[in-house]
Amino acid sequence: MHKQDIQTIVSAARETADSIVGAREWKTAEDASAMRDVIFWDMVAKRLPDTNLADLLSVLD
Repeated sequence: MHKQDIQTIVSAARETADSIVGAREWKTAEDASAMRDVIFWDMVAKRLPDTNLADLLSVLD
């Protein structure tokens, strides 16, 4: 997969996670942040199942 494709997937996952979390009222900022992280990483894992974290970070840096 090309670097641009990976960046597009990561950007879309960020936007989606932000939208989902932003559409709800949270008791604490920590809860909102934790849920955003869960949604983001779930989406990335589904779209890039054969990519490990180290590879993903090296492509994005």
